[in-house]
Amino acid sequence: ISNIVAGTTGAASGLLSILGLGLAPFTAGASLVLSAVGAGLGAASAVAQVSTSIVEYSNESSAKAQASHLTSTDFDKGKVVAKVLCDTIPQISSLAGKSVQALQNIAKNVRAIKLAKVKPRLVVNARRFMTAQRISARSGRQVQKAFGGTALAMTKGARIMSGALSGLFLAMDVANLVKDSDHLKNGAKAPSADEMRQQARELENKLEKLTKICESLKEDPNP
Repeated sequence: ISNIVAGTTGAASGLLSILGLGLAPFTAGASLVLSAVGAGLGAASAVAQVSTSIVEYSNESSAKAQASHLTSTDFDKGKVVAKVLCDTIPQISSLAGKSVQALQNIAKNVRAIKLAKVKPRLVVNARRFMTAQRISARSGRQVQKAFGGTALAMTKGARIMSGALSGLFLAMDVANLVKDSDHLKNGAKAPSADEMRQQARELENKLEKLTKICESLKEDPNP
């Protein structure tokens, strides 16, 4: 369920990013707002996906460890926690990087929104820059300095490339969303569950054999 929510959030983020890029030449304010919201939703989606993955992996590792140590007493939860933390360090690092990048994108768009309100002339020059109209080098530098890192400082080609990339990520999010929905509809059974059920059946068989031996010893202690 958490994966589906994260996938939906990620798809919404991609859609808003595409809309923000498409509206940039026509309405600067709406474009920047959509881009900022899209970046925020993207960060939220990444946090949800990584958190879900870590929790799921932690639960699965703990269950596997307990199952493999049912016949002994050396089960150490601390070792399991340490292993989970060690194995999920790459995911945590990636999440930190994505979060920092998302916060930077949000900050740039918010700053650009404020500048667009007080300096409408810059917005006019930005539209000319985006649509490949004639613009002085000085005005181009001003646009880059004021709106750098946002859709308002991107050329038509750059916006097309960025939109295509966002569309690719959107398609991947939708595909994962459909996959997770089908998985949930079918009961969301984990592959490791079958392995642990098999271990349980083997332990039950051993228990039955030991029970029979115990009963036979009670009937005839000196066979």
